[in-house]
Amino acid sequence: MKRIIIFTLIAFTLTNCQKEGNLEVVDISYTADKQTIKAGESVVFSIGSGADASSIYTGDINKDFSKSRIALVELKGYNDTELKNTIFASRLPDLKEFYNYIPNFTTVPASYSFDKGPIKLYQGKLVSFDVANSTQSTYLQLDVNTTEPHRLTIKPDNAVLPGLLNFTNVQLAALGAVNTVVNNNLSLSLSFPDGHDPNVQTGIAVKLGVQAVIDGKETTISYSINTVRELLTTINFNLTTLLTAWRTANPTLNPKKGIDELRFFINADDPTVTDDNGDLLAYKGRVFIQEVAIGSIQNNIKSFDIGVALPFVNAGRTHKYAYKYTTPGVYKATLVSTFTGRKQYSGDGYRTGRADEILSSEYPFERQVKEITITVQ
Repeated sequence: MKRIIIFTLIAFTLTNCQKEGNLEVVDISYTADKQTIKAGESVVFSIGSGADASSIYTGDINKDFSKSRIALVELKGYNDTELKNTIFASRLPDLKEFYNYIPNFTTVPASYSFDKGPIKLYQGKLVSFDVANSTQSTYLQLDVNTTEPHRLTIKPDNAVLPGLLNFTNVQLAALGAVNTVVNNNLSLSLSFPDGHDPNVQTGIAVKLGVQAVIDGKETTISYSINTVRELLTTINFNLTTLLTAWRTANPTLNPKKGIDELRFFINADDPTVTDDNGDLLAYKGRVFIQEVAIGSIQNNIKSFDIGVALPFVNAGRTHKYAYKYTTPGVYKATLVSTFTGRKQYSGDGYRTGRADEILSSEYPFERQVKEITITVQ
C-alpha cells in the first residue's frame, strides 16, 4: 500500500510539476459475486476505477482492516504506547517481556533487591561537569563499596523469552511478530560515575556476570568484561546460550513458567579464571541504572494486518480479485481506495533540495473505505 502511494506521488511529480491541483474523489464501485460460501470456495470481488491506489483486506487472519495501521493510527489516531499496551496488543502465545524505565517510578520497584545494602532512588545529574543538565533524571542507585562480587536481583514477572521456547526468527515471522529478530537479551542502561582518571581516555574494566532462575532452577553464570564510563551506556547480555543449556539440562521443567529471577553480578568472580575480581577488573563507587529490559515487546506483539495492493484500474474498467476463504466464520472484506492530489507548493517549490523535499505530507489525500460481509459456512 505504502509503495503504491509513493509511486503515485512520484508520478504526480513527474507529470504535474507546473501546476497545483485539487483532490478529486469519486465513488468507487465495490461488489462481490456472492456473500455466503462454503469453506474452500472463492469469492470474486469487482473494483471500479477512479482511485489512485486501492487495497483489499479480506478480513481473515492477518488481513483484518480493523487491525491495520490505516485504521488504528491514521483513522483512529492511536499512538505507539496505546497500541502496544492497551488498544491493539495482539500478543503472540506464551511470550512475555519485562521493561522498567526508572524515571517513571517514585519509589524503588519491589522487583529489585541488592545483596550488599539498600537500593536508593537517586534524582539528579550523573556527573558534576554536566553543566547542561542533560543527565538530570531519576535512577536506581547501587553502592558498590568493595571490590568483592555484588549481586543485583531482578524479578521480571516471569518473563518468557523466545529462547526459552526455542523460537527462531523464522517462527517469529510465521507468528506475525512486529520484530522477527529474536531478542533474548538482558539490557541495562547504566552509569559507573566514580573513580575515573581524568587523564585517561579509557574507562574502567569490570568483570560482570548474569544468571537466570527458571522454574526454580538456576542456570550457570555467563561472564563478560566490560569497559564502563561515567555517562549512561547500554550493556547487553545475550541469554540464548544460558536458556538453551537450561532447556537441555532440565527437560522435565516447564520453560513457559518463565524467569523467576535474573541476577546481575558486578565485580563477578569466575572460578575458572584467576584474580579476575581483584583491583584489575573491579569497580568501587556508585552505579546508576536508568532502564532495564528483558526481551522485547517487539518480539511479543503482532504487526499490523496488511491488505493486498490491487493494480491500477483504468477509467471505465473494473478489476476482478478472487480470494479463497478456508475457515468458517463471518469476515468483513474491506476495500480501501486512496485519492491523491497534486503537490501543495510552498517557498520555491522543487527548485531547492528537490530530492529531499518530496514528502507525502505535501500532497492532499483521502481514503474511501467500503465493506462487504462474507459468511463462510
